[in-house]
Order: sequence, then structure tokens, then C-alpha cells
Amino acid sequence: MKEVYRLIRRLGATSKYKGYYFVAEAVKISMESQERPLRITKDIYPCLAKKFKSTPMNVEHDIRTVVNVCWTVNKNYMDRIAGYHLMYKPTNSEFVDMLAYYLSQNEN
Repeated sequence: MKEVYRLIRRLGATSKYKGYYFVAEAVKISMESQERPLRITKDIYPCLAKKFKSTPMNVEHDIRTVVNVCWTVNKNYMDRIAGYHLMYKPTNSEFVDMLAYYLSQNEN
């Protein structure tokens, strides 16, 4: 989990954002469930909302805030993580998937 937090921080988001913890948990869930496709709105948001005593709508908003911060602060590093030049800001699910894939590739 430390690697997930380190990566999010390198992108420019810190723990002052609630979405920081949501993104980290979403990446962890995504990495643990690579054998089946996850739907962020049906599988991840409700799970995180329950765990953090929030609502799926707040989870979505807070993750979006972190994506916006990372896009603004360190877009070049986001390009490196994605493996190509991003033409547009990624959606929440694209962002989580991108981080999970990057971390899983760099574990080995």
C-alpha cells in the first residue's frame, strides 16, 4: 500500500484530499481483482463509501478532485505512468486502472 501512496504523492496529491485515500483503496481493489472486470460505479464506489462511511457520490467527487489535482500538478508524470501522451484528463476509472497497471508492472 505504501507504493500506492508514494505514487499518488509523486503525482501531486497529498493526504489533505479525502480522495487520496479513496484512490489508494480503489487501486488496491483493482490490483486484487485483475482476473475480472470491475465497474467503478457498481463495484468500487459503493465499497469505498461503506468502508469510509460516505456516499458513492462523494467518493466519485473526491476521486475526481484528486485526478484534477494530478492532471494540473504533474501531467508529465501521468503521461509516463500511462505509457503514452494523454490528450485529455483521464476519467476516474481510467486513472485508477492506469495506476493499478503501472504498479503491477513495476512489482516484478
